[in-house]
Amino acid sequence: MRGLWSVLLGWFALVLYLGTDSLAIAQDAIKIGVLTIRSGPAKPIGDDILAGIETATKMHGPVLSRPVELVIEDSLFNAQTAVTKATKLVQQNNVAGILGTSTIEALALLSVADRLGVPIITSNAGSAAITRERCNKWVFRTNAEDLMSVESLQELVKNTPRLQQAKWFTIGHDYPWSRLVAGSVKGIKDLQYVGETFAPLDTTDWAPFIARARSAGATAVIMPVTLGVPLLQFIQQANEFGLTETAMLVSPIGLPDWLVEKLGRTSTNIVSAGSWAAWRYEEVWSATKEFNQAFYAMHGRVAGMQSLQSATATLMLYNAIAKAGSKDSEAVIRALATVEVNTPVGLLKFQPDGRQALVPLFLGPYEKLDSPRYGATYGQRAEPFAASRSLPKSAAEYGCKLS
Repeated sequence: MRGLWSVLLGWFALVLYLGTDSLAIAQDAIKIGVLTIRSGPAKPIGDDILAGIETATKMHGPVLSRPVELVIEDSLFNAQTAVTKATKLVQQNNVAGILGTSTIEALALLSVADRLGVPIITSNAGSAAITRERCNKWVFRTNAEDLMSVESLQELVKNTPRLQQAKWFTIGHDYPWSRLVAGSVKGIKDLQYVGETFAPLDTTDWAPFIARARSAGATAVIMPVTLGVPLLQFIQQANEFGLTETAMLVSPIGLPDWLVEKLGRTSTNIVSAGSWAAWRYEEVWSATKEFNQAFYAMHGRVAGMQSLQSATATLMLYNAIAKAGSKDSEAVIRALATVEVNTPVGLLKFQPDGRQALVPLFLGPYEKLDSPRYGATYGQRAEPFAASRSLPKSAAEYGCKLS
């Protein structure tokens, strides 16, 4: 009987030990917040963002010899919800940084960034103000902003005679980024701008908006429509109503690759004014190929623009934490300001004294591939354009004054 009790006590002690050890390992993980769209019509954006973060996390491995735990929150593509969820990530989950935000969330978090006190690296936000006059020491951006996109659009127009003579019209959603895009197009010298129309975010019938473009005689339509299902619906209807026969459709930041596959041949009727990333950059950049292969192995599909960008933001954060030697927030943002990392969009660093990454944009047509790759049969030809040349040498020159 004593022998049996000894065995049971030994077993119980072992269970306690293993449980305590597992708990210690879990507590020792570095927690990273992911705040992105997990529901609604814009969910495909969040799917690509999250998949990119997950892939980069697996590729990078431990940070400071500790595992990384992703804590995921649904922003609902809503400013107020984004603030609430970000506060929860910091105060309850004790995250060392926040990834995944798009324009709506990033703009909302600027007002509370000092209170949150953790690095926020956005990879899907277009508003120039985020890293210009509204810049904040805690908020970094890895994708190009809309004023950098103006340079890329000018390059596209310069190399496309049909666009030089076109009558330009904007069809987009009624939210800040769409109006920023429209303003950017109107600001390009010698472009003939004939009108604009903005649809509610829940729009599914684009016929009235397409009709306005046609009545204005538009021969080039730039389309700042949210990159989820609504953009697919808009392009399909534009094609059905014959708009693609009379006007070039211009995507201000390129097309998600899941959408390119859905569109098939129709995607070749669209031109990009400068994509934030392009998976075919792998043809000249090995880090892109390594990421593409890892992404396909994990998710069974081609890496989209948002995935490439969110992976880039993730790698910047992990390398900064490693350089800082701790997850201390002040140390990490100092490291982010100086770190230079080999990413899927190139060798990347942030502008001196600023928070904008010195990134390229990618021009090039959408075309059918000679043979499928990563499950894709269509893709954008990756022609990098040095959009960061539009930035001044010092961020202070365009109003960024970090406290």
